[in-house]
Amino acid sequence: MDEQQKSREEILAAIKAKADAIRAQRATTVKGEPSAPAAAPSATLETPVSAVNAAGRPAAKPTSPKITALATVTQGVEIAADKAEDENLRKLLGGLGAYQNPLHPGIWQLDYRYYDEAKRRLKQAGYEVEEDQYGNIPLSKWSPHLWGWSKVE
Repeated sequence: MDEQQKSREEILAAIKAKADAIRAQRATTVKGEPSAPAAAPSATLETPVSAVNAAGRPAAKPTSPKITALATVTQGVEIAADKAEDENLRKLLGGLGAYQNPLHPGIWQLDYRYYDEAKRRLKQAGYEVEEDQYGNIPLSKWSPHLWGWSKVE
């Protein structure tokens, strides 16, 4: 039993010595190098951070800035863009729940509740958003409480 205690104490002492050595090495590394001045932000675009854009990387400059937003019957918004813009749209709209329509490549689906924020982000990134509507209701004035799927009179 005394040997087990001794070996346990030796193991703990070895772990402590190793931890102290690592701390001392880190301290000399930090002291030996001059501290770098804080870098100025190079991006002019403030990109909201989301699970899709966790690093907060700014979206690249749009190659095809024309985007069409179409109100749908299912209380959503379809955002049509060039296929080359998929990565930018993923970064800009991923945190809002936008997803690519599996049946129509190049079309992104977004819930109507997040369209105003999506439009703001797209314009801030340099896109030109052209709104179109399904039926006679303009996308900018559409609301589920006023227009919705059915209207009770």
